[in-house]
Amino acid sequence: MSYDLRHRMHVYEQLFGSVERVAELIMQTNWEEGSAPREYWMNIHDHLYVIANTFNLCVVFLARSQSTTVLPLVSNMDGPSGTIFIGLIEELQHFIQIDILLSLVDGCPLPPLHVQ
Repeated sequence: MSYDLRHRMHVYEQLFGSVERVAELIMQTNWEEGSAPREYWMNIHDHLYVIANTFNLCVVFLARSQSTTVLPLVSNMDGPSGTIFIGLIEELQHFIQIDILLSLVDGCPLPPLHVQ
């Protein structure tokens, strides 16, 4: 994900408001050694866009307190290549991929689009 942040710096700078904030996100996405300390944890408001853009996915975030849908800001002409569902276990502050647990009916509603 840090590659996409660097490669599309101008997109993320407009989205997050400053080069410094994008640099923080690049640092956060560079952890590769075991359990990450808190400063490397995913921030749902920022990282959902990075996930959507990096992997060309529609990202659906589900939690009791807030649910949202994020579309890639930069995509190929065919649109998103799929959808990933990410859930938050709020008591544990832990994210999980839940699309393998879900069986959605065609046409079911998704959470509203995230506006940032």
